[in-house]
Amino acid sequence: MFHIGKILHVYRASDKDVIASDSSVQATVEMWDNHLLTIGVKSGIGAELKQDDVVLIDYAPSSQNIPVPKQVAVKILRGETAKKTWGAYKEFWEKKKRDAETAPQPYNNVR
Repeated sequence: MFHIGKILHVYRASDKDVIASDSSVQATVEMWDNHLLTIGVKSGIGAELKQDDVVLIDYAPSSQNIPVPKQVAVKILRGETAKKTWGAYKEFWEKKKRDAETAPQPYNNVR
């Protein structure tokens, strides 16, 4: 399972304002459903990652015994691929919100 996020900020050990205990890379992302997360970044793409990139995030469980998602960026999407993918997810989210707003609401004051 994968999710889409847009990079807001990248944290690298080489940044002048970051003091790191290792060379791993993390990023703060705006998720397609408006959540805000700081996630890990696979080492193979960390050097290339920049603000406003769209990333594919591995959301598979860490293991069968630990059902917590990995939350690691594994691919960078750019150009038309990024634009179309981000747009499709955001359009889905907006439709879901509109549908929830127009759905009949149950009566909460029934006695």
